[in-house]
Amino acid sequence: MGFATHPSDVPGGEARDSADGERLRHARERDTGFPVGRYLQPPPMLFTRDGHNVFLGDMFRGHACFLICGGPSLTSHDLAQLERRGVLTCAVNNAATVVRPRLWVGADDPGNFCDVIWRDPGILKFVPLCHMEKPFMVRNTADELVPSQELVGDMPAVFGFRRNEAFVPEQWLYEDTFNWGNHSERVDSDGNKGSRSVMYIALRLLFYLGVRRVFLLGCDFRMELGAQNYAFEQGRTAASVRSNNSSYRILNARLDRLKPYFDREGFQVFNCTPRSGLTVFPHLSYEEAMTQSTAMLPRRIVTAGMYDRQARERAAQRVVETPAASSSDAAANVSISPITLVLAVDEEHFEQLRHTWPTWMRFKPELRQAPVVVAFDAKTDLRGRIEDLLRHPNLRLVAWQMNGAADQRELMLTALVRVAAEEVQTPWYLKLDTDVVATGAGRWLRREWFATNEQGREPVFVASPWGYTKPADTMARLDDWGDTVPVLRDLPRLNLPFDPSSSLVAHPRIISWCFLGNTAWTREVARFAPGRLPCPSHDTYLYYCAARRGDHFVRVSMAAHGWEHVSRLRKLRSRCEQVLAVPIQVQVAG
Repeated sequence: MGFATHPSDVPGGEARDSADGERLRHARERDTGFPVGRYLQPPPMLFTRDGHNVFLGDMFRGHACFLICGGPSLTSHDLAQLERRGVLTCAVNNAATVVRPRLWVGADDPGNFCDVIWRDPGILKFVPLCHMEKPFMVRNTADELVPSQELVGDMPAVFGFRRNEAFVPEQWLYEDTFNWGNHSERVDSDGNKGSRSVMYIALRLLFYLGVRRVFLLGCDFRMELGAQNYAFEQGRTAASVRSNNSSYRILNARLDRLKPYFDREGFQVFNCTPRSGLTVFPHLSYEEAMTQSTAMLPRRIVTAGMYDRQARERAAQRVVETPAASSSDAAANVSISPITLVLAVDEEHFEQLRHTWPTWMRFKPELRQAPVVVAFDAKTDLRGRIEDLLRHPNLRLVAWQMNGAADQRELMLTALVRVAAEEVQTPWYLKLDTDVVATGAGRWLRREWFATNEQGREPVFVASPWGYTKPADTMARLDDWGDTVPVLRDLPRLNLPFDPSSSLVAHPRIISWCFLGNTAWTREVARFAPGRLPCPSHDTYLYYCAARRGDHFVRVSMAAHGWEHVSRLRKLRSRCEQVLAVPIQVQVAG
């Protein structure tokens, strides 16, 4: 049966009940959000102009984003860097006139924001649903601001959201609407009345979109009468300055309330704004934030052979044969030497490994086929239990035992140098702590880490930034010991404290939880190691030897490549379950 008339001829929205539209937009109560729970099907959060649900949840899962605010310090940065590949940007309000972002959020009246933002189809725009049918402001031929003929909903790439005006930190990350502070008559638990800000919505939106690391720019959080208070042209009255400074004070307090919930969910926020009045979040330099944002991209783009099916098949075969090769290396027809995963496990660390191992296998595919050598405590025989847990096709067990060790940890870590030197057959090995969680990022090993330096010297190891030394005088003890070893005796001693400008060692904090060692070099160093190391750490000892010998090594932020160190077992278990999105249930023998 055909239509009597064309569907487009049928009258539409005039007969719709406005109460239904209000219900859609405001849900239960206009001012409050409804906690929906962490593991339930998420409710509709974003809508088209006509109220149709648009699901964009986890669109940028695990990615980082620069959140660009309008403070005057914004222009102090090299903003051209924000156009680099791999960089995601989100701006609020008229900060989008200074930087063209990928995402934009506005909560105030549409007339407050420049029409260049509304008209740009390359910017995904997020606004309150009630703004869809409002005009914005344009300039006429006399350069006067007048209402536009078009409405916000007529503009490209605009999505609507529902707001609430009751700040409840415990449920803020998981409400069915976007909280942006308190209604003017509502008082929070700290006694702060009212105060709303688009910054709340922007942070909540980024979390919803899957972003898990946010870098704040232009977040000055202070205004002065008569000063340049924005990165763009805009004056402020004395009343506006007072009102904004009050909002900044309340924002500081409320974000401080939210930060424990951010930390629990792995939602990291860093403030890259110089001399910012926002003190809740740790400071990170703009340069380091840029490095972290672009860390997963290849350093060069090579398209040769990509349309050649046979070339792709050969590259895929090399990846299978060489598990350590990264995706960028395969494209460049260059592979990294295979690695062996080296672990030291006793009863305590076995329990940690039960939780972290599933994350390694899911997010670090190189390790699925790489050889694994496990040094396990002979006093606590873990045979059978280790094999049942790891279920790895290329696993070797080494029972370690050393009489007279000062403590169990010293015993375990001392054994690692010998294990790496004697048991590893690949050119490189990865010594990984059992309390390190893989959080994503897929393939992560970088060809440039293993390349020779300007002097043609191969690195002796690649390691994450330093942690700490125990005891505090470890390096001094090693220097005294080194004077008794012939191969080190004639080399310069380390001058403590370390010179911060030194190209070798920045400071004496050198326990690394993610350590890629050059096997041949470790064998050479192990030859003059005593039966028991003069320090309780594999990493510290090798750092010391490299520094005193002047060897070339590479430092890398492993956190930027999908690794996270969590020391306490309870937090470790919780973090692993968050990463895997399911409770961990590992069945092992014994």
